[in-house]
Amino acid sequence: MKILVIYAHPSQDSFNHATKEAFIKGLKKAGHEVDLIDLYADGFDPLLRNTHSRAPISEEVQAYQSRIKQSDCLAFIYPTFWYRTPAILAGFIDRVFRSNFAYKYVKTIIPGFKRPVGLLPVKKAVVIESYGGPSWYYNFIFRQIPWRRFKAVLKFCGIRKFIHQPNYYVPFGSNERRKKYLKRVERLGERLT
Repeated sequence: MKILVIYAHPSQDSFNHATKEAFIKGLKKAGHEVDLIDLYADGFDPLLRNTHSRAPISEEVQAYQSRIKQSDCLAFIYPTFWYRTPAILAGFIDRVFRSNFAYKYVKTIIPGFKRPVGLLPVKKAVVIESYGGPSWYYNFIFRQIPWRRFKAVLKFCGIRKFIHQPNYYVPFGSNERRKKYLKRVERLGERLT
């Protein structure tokens, strides 16, 4: 299976970097083909500068879209900042998951009403997030809002199968806890089908 990993963290010394490396190690152990988009290393510009649906598509965006089309599974690895994905990843979604590539609107029997249809050829996504707080805080107080919001965007674009791997309390937990997270992520890569 060909896995496109989309990674959004600026630091090479981060837990997210270690997470990416562990996941890719597991994927390669399982014999998967891995393609990596490192948004910071690529110098990706997340700013949407003109009318989204009618603007010409840049060569950069076309190249990313081509890599998505060639993939069997998308894997997103990122920290959750302020209860959302990092701005660079949000900008990637805004610029790359465009109308008539990731989704379109079709007419319905109700006059003047159109419904969205997802167009992405990829039907599975792995989302590996890191959080600063404990699991009870995100699950019970905030009802998994960051994850639910991101999943809704991917579903809108046609992805139907999800594997969600949250890593909680990352900056404040023990090294042992972080090592367990990394082992779990590596096993996730090994077992991905």
